Amino acid sequence: MKILIVTHYFHPHIGGIEIVAYNQAKELVKSGHKVTIITSKLKADNEYILTDKIRIIRINALNPFEKRYHVPYPLFSPKLASVLTKEIQNSDLVVLHGALYMGSVFGVVISKFLNKKVITIEHVGFVPYNNLILNTIQRIVFLMFGKIVLNLSNKVLVLNPTVKKYVSGLTNTPIDISSNGVDTKLFHPVSIAAKIKLRKKYNLPLKKKIVLFVGRFVQKKGLDLVLRAKKSNFDLILVGSGVIDLPITDTGIHIFKNLPQTKIAEIYQISDLYILPSRSEGFPLSILEAMASGLPVITTGKIYLGSINNKLIKLIKPEVCEIKNAIKEVLNDIILARKMSAYSRNMAISKFTWKKSVSSLQI
Repeated sequence: MKILIVTHYFHPHIGGIEIVAYNQAKELVKSGHKVTIITSKLKADNEYILTDKIRIIRINALNPFEKRYHVPYPLFSPKLASVLTKEIQNSDLVVLHGALYMGSVFGVVISKFLNKKVITIEHVGFVPYNNLILNTIQRIVFLMFGKIVLNLSNKVLVLNPTVKKYVSGLTNTPIDISSNGVDTKLFHPVSIAAKIKLRKKYNLPLKKKIVLFVGRFVQKKGLDLVLRAKKSNFDLILVGSGVIDLPITDTGIHIFKNLPQTKIAEIYQISDLYILPSRSEGFPLSILEAMASGLPVITTGKIYLGSINNKLIKLIKPEVCEIKNAIKEVLNDIILARKMSAYSRNMAISKFTWKKSVSSLQI
């Protein structure tokens, strides 16, 4: 089968959807499909690149909203329509990432005109910002363009019940809950000796406990709560992108920006505990990466992982006092930490594979 994947960003741009699109494409190629990706060209990349037998087409785009407002929304050149038309004509299935993006809007309309099957993956639904104007614009765009994309799709995939509830209010198209996957060979636990070696490599304390946060530096991820919950008995590593608006005066806070996946895998291996107190979320890959790396995980009920043991994946409210208590409990209880670590790794291996994830890309 010839499958076309349309995504707003792709590597080298760093983000969750980019990782999902790439791993889906790799798994589809492994299964014998021919895969083409259409995405934005933000740097001096060659237009056609062959990576892991994936054909990638990059179209010139401007990126003003991400730079100024941290809103990931590239504006494609007019060439987008003609390229999509040509590629959709030669495809059996079109997979769109995100209902609001330009590529998805043009892609679904052209696909319907050419009588091609479309699956739209809506990752996060409505994303709340601190800016009332941005929230209002987002709601309008969802009602105008997102609704069109969802209604013209043959199937919609979402990553949790919250997004399903939001999307179901906009369309009668069949909606299924899918899951992301994780590379358990790249993300895996290491021995104590290997952990010490990695801490030396990154100039981090050898004996002190380290708590890890991985995600974009935005309010919805709860980074401000993590910083306010920081205590002197552990160091904190922040891995992500964007601007941290709060002042950082604690010398026990280490910040790494825009790391490639191979480096992020090492940071997980360095750490003792993973924390993501999201206020709003889809299905963050960082949770799965932490689990595959064998880390105890603390997160909130905003994260959907399906059926889990709430004692071994700690679900808390996104509040500073709960974060402090949960971190203290896990770091002070070696037996609990080991049980949580083993549970995380086993869940990642048994439940969250890319093969299982792409199995939902069927109509």
